[in-house]
Amino acid sequence: MDWISKQAKLYRNLSLTNRYTAIVHLEDKEDEKFWDYQLQHVKPGHYRYLYYSKNNNGTDTRGCEQCLRFRPYLTDRFFICIDSDLRLLKGEGGLTASNHIAQTYAYSWENHLCESLHISELMKQKIGQVNFDIKEFMTAFSEIVYMPLLYLVRYSANGNLNKLWNISKFNACIPLQPKRSDLEDNGKVYLSVIKSRFEQELKNLTEQPIDKIESVTEENAYLHIQGHLLYKMMLHIGTLLCRGTGVAFKTDILDKCLHTTGYEEIESLQRDLKHILIQ
Repeated sequence: MDWISKQAKLYRNLSLTNRYTAIVHLEDKEDEKFWDYQLQHVKPGHYRYLYYSKNNNGTDTRGCEQCLRFRPYLTDRFFICIDSDLRLLKGEGGLTASNHIAQTYAYSWENHLCESLHISELMKQKIGQVNFDIKEFMTAFSEIVYMPLLYLVRYSANGNLNKLWNISKFNACIPLQPKRSDLEDNGKVYLSVIKSRFEQELKNLTEQPIDKIESVTEENAYLHIQGHLLYKMMLHIGTLLCRGTGVAFKTDILDKCLHTTGYEEIESLQRDLKHILIQ
């Protein structure tokens, strides 16, 4: 049985009943808060979110690949919202708003919660001055991960090279639980450890990285590393910085750092949603 086309027909018909503004297939339930915030900003309404669906074996399945199986059947009332992962940087074609596909333009939605300017401003609102400049720290961190990221894009495109340099090896270079003392002088010690680990790994790689990616710079590279890792790093650092302030970094700051403007990745996401829902 062709489960994908059967479900697609059901979802498309449901989208035409006017009970919902649109039917939106997400990768998982945890994505809903982020995407609903983005969608409500573009076109307020009642959206029906799908967190999983059946693959062609009839098994309930989540994730980006499952969302993409519906590509031939998408409309402006039944569409998908996915994390870009490394697909965008590798130049995968067809992932466009014209094809009724919305994407994060960062590695995942978690990266947007960690965007340096917005989270820095929210920190100041919640706890005032902190002896730590998050924006300055993230700028330095982003410069460090820029070249390793270019290697990752190059190596991930080849099965053999991917064994030598992959997301797991990349992530292993970023220890997630620095001590409070490591964050002194804007995280100088912590950043030094990360830089040293990457340098040690990269010197063993023989193939050159991809030359350049137009959308990736030293300033925004951190938005394109694995979002779950970035989120955990920021959570630990923020929790240390908020200790003794009465502010819970995760619930009061990090998970509330939702926005729709201010940098290219989030504005590209918004343009795509407007294209799907309005134009």
